[in-house]
Amino acid sequence: MTTKIVQTHPDLGTREFELIDDAIEYRISSPFGDEELSVVLSVLSPEPVVDGPMMYFLSEVNREALIKLFVDLPDAEEFAEFVRTMKRRIREEDFGNLSADNRKTAITREQIDTTIHMLETNINPTSIDVLLSTLRDLSDAPTNQERLNQVIEAFNDLGMQQGPVLTYAPFFTTLLSTTDLDDLG
Repeated sequence: MTTKIVQTHPDLGTREFELIDDAIEYRISSPFGDEELSVVLSVLSPEPVVDGPMMYFLSEVNREALIKLFVDLPDAEEFAEFVRTMKRRIREEDFGNLSADNRKTAITREQIDTTIHMLETNINPTSIDVLLSTLRDLSDAPTNQERLNQVIEAFNDLGMQQGPVLTYAPFFTTLLSTTDLDDLG
């Protein structure tokens, strides 16, 4: 498992990335100056984007490129191992994902039906069809834990559509992580 990588580019300088606890720390030294930053893994999308000679790990919040790597440096094998490790660690840090364990009260059919109505009224239903389908299944059996898990999986797979869903369906906020802010320090 590779948790540190140093990349040297002949024109753009050196980039050093290291996975430490729940963050990635990087240092960039280039002709344009030096930069150091730490990024919490839970804010990153686990699926990077390749654009020519660069690979980007994007923010789940605003889709901004937060981690910028040179593809295949220092060599293809070490680079691929580091990227695999990073993707795995990002998935492990699922702070932003919903969890059925976070729901502390019973779910009623009325809550689910209201949620479906709010989503269909305010969001293009075709953009969230899988989520709506899983919600309908849950409405038929509100106490079924497996169906609730399917709703959560559908929500977690929405990507950028999660924001509008949270806006129009307060039901989902009851499934968000209950991490205390003091635990993040």
